[in-house]
Amino acid sequence: MATSTGIRVVVVAHGPPLAGGITTVALDLVEDPVLNDEFEIVFQNTAQAQDQRGKFSLTNVRRVAGDAWDTFRLARRGDVVHTHSVQDPTFVAWRQVAIAAAARLRGARVLLHNHAFRPYMEAPGTYQVGGAHRLAYRLLDRLADANVLLDAAGEANLRPYQPHIWMPVVANSVVVEDVPTSSADHSPPVVLFVGELLERKGVLVLLDALDELDAQGVAYELRVLGDTTPGKDPEKDRVRAEVERRGRGAALLGKVPRTEVYRHLAGSDVFVFPTFVEGQPFSVIESLAAGVPVVGSDIPTVAAMVDDGVQGRLVPPQDAGALAGALAEVLTDPARRQAMGRAGRARADERYDRRVFREHVAALYRRLGTPS
Repeated sequence: MATSTGIRVVVVAHGPPLAGGITTVALDLVEDPVLNDEFEIVFQNTAQAQDQRGKFSLTNVRRVAGDAWDTFRLARRGDVVHTHSVQDPTFVAWRQVAIAAAARLRGARVLLHNHAFRPYMEAPGTYQVGGAHRLAYRLLDRLADANVLLDAAGEANLRPYQPHIWMPVVANSVVVEDVPTSSADHSPPVVLFVGELLERKGVLVLLDALDELDAQGVAYELRVLGDTTPGKDPEKDRVRAEVERRGRGAALLGKVPRTEVYRHLAGSDVFVFPTFVEGQPFSVIESLAAGVPVVGSDIPTVAAMVDDGVQGRLVPPQDAGALAGALAEVLTDPARRQAMGRAGRARADERYDRRVFREHVAALYRRLGTPS
């Protein structure tokens, strides 16, 4: 058991009923027993309506004012306010300005956490934002003590807008030992997709690639985990209908809890991830931890996690032919799948295990916080 430092931390983030990467990271922090032994952690849940996220509207202006007031009310001198956000689009960056300013007014230290995908996705020096966004970044550069990045690749794009702030890197994490390991040798081999049923997730590209596998006579079983509730999102409804129209409706298993995702990974042979854009996806981390080879898009944020030919295969995004070829290569070679799976598990343990995340976060809290 860790010795309490007396440092108080206010974690500010979208929490339940919302889901997704930021919510997952926030809950991983506030529910971690080791961190709670050492720090007094308070959770400020800024959850809002999904259809209002990131938009400039009177409703969201009121929410920002409420979030800033809650931060001012909860924070105390010497606390660390650890605020999680995508920091892009512009309105979200200004929301962070309001929260950081409120924390500063109370004498707290401010730790930003950038979960956006654009700074990590775009080539160094190509990330461009408008004037209002630049001003928000400049203010955050002065108000905050650090801006935590998911990967070092984001610094080259953010540094022109935030020239002074410290940018430590803390990768997302899972408890690797809690993730059952797949044998990666099922008959027929199982192809698993986990994610939202959206075009940008590459679902339609995957359908085309699977048609090619069928034409080649490659054996596999498809399983798709993701919310299939009708009426929540027109695009999801359209993509789900296309999956069903093309005869793959039986593969749609719906949204399941994290423990069930782990169970499905343990029964899978390939995790397919043909997304076009991404931050640092938990699904890839979980697949690595489960020892399941990743066949995904060769985009910067995925390439930073998976070495082509080692933990899986990477192919150009939106290229169904290349995706089919890589899937066929891995599906027809059990020994190679198992070798990739072992390499993935080792990478997850080295980079993405909860102990690594915890050590980095705790060091930041100790550096910035003042015992009460």
